[in-house]
Amino acid sequence: MATDLPFARDAAPISGLVPMIHVADIDRSAAFYGLLGSSIGNRKPRHGPMHWAWLYAPAAPEWRRGPNLMIARTSRPLNPDAQDVLFYLYAANLPAVHAVLVAHGIGAGAICYPDYLPQGEFGVKDPDGYTVMIAQAGPETP
Repeated sequence: MATDLPFARDAAPISGLVPMIHVADIDRSAAFYGLLGSSIGNRKPRHGPMHWAWLYAPAAPEWRRGPNLMIARTSRPLNPDAQDVLFYLYAANLPAVHAVLVAHGIGAGAICYPDYLPQGEFGVKDPDGYTVMIAQAGPETP
């Protein structure tokens, strides 16, 4: 049982988890995630081309606000076919988010309605090939 581990008893609990992904172009990735409601809350360096940025979701409920993704520029080639990370986002108005992406020329997939999510979801690739699934938020989702 996890509570039997010494660090679980003696250490403070983890207060959050923020994934970080490597991207080819910070500005391009920040703009993509900006279409999904994120904004840059911190960046390095403060001026000039960014090497790292911390994205926030300012429209999220207050208890869920805070950093939701870190992006760091990489100099190595990225392989869009080998991105093993999948992001699952929840939207208050799924059709509106879909329409914004399509209006900006983003190749969002059609909204589908699987058994596990009858209110709908769709998939899209971010500029570096990471899969982003966007689902309609509901009473049992964030």
